Amino acid sequence: MFRKIPFNFKNNAEKGRDTVEKIVDTLLSQSITEPMHRMNGALSPFRIDVIDMDDRYEIQAELPGLAKEDIKISYSEEKYLTIRAERPEPDENPKYICRERRTGSQERSFFVDDIDWEQTNASLREGILHIVLKKLHDEKGEKTITID
Repeated sequence: MFRKIPFNFKNNAEKGRDTVEKIVDTLLSQSITEPMHRMNGALSPFRIDVIDMDDRYEIQAELPGLAKEDIKISYSEEKYLTIRAERPEPDENPKYICRERRTGSQERSFFVDDIDWEQTNASLREGILHIVLKKLHDEKGEKTITID
């Protein structure tokens, strides 16, 4: 037999407080000035790491059990990168005792400017989606703007 252990607030209050503190810390630590400012992993459908390299951004998303055909990556004119994953419902109708894994459509979006979408590449290995977004640079490798 397999069954869930009911939540006992008295015994689990410390864990609950730790979870709430992690969520609040995550929300407060997000900078609105960074290109990936829309990232908020605390309440998101799947976890993502974003690494700012000199010439590119690297994104790693946890998407276990999904095939590459179930994942779509798009970049809009408004400069939003969107990762959408579709986890289908099981074919048969099982009697669940515990169900914590999400099914259906899951999506994360980020505002990202200054990238060369044509040089973007993605790969999926062992449930980790890896996306490389090349940054736009001039010949010297520096970002520049023109003053009117």
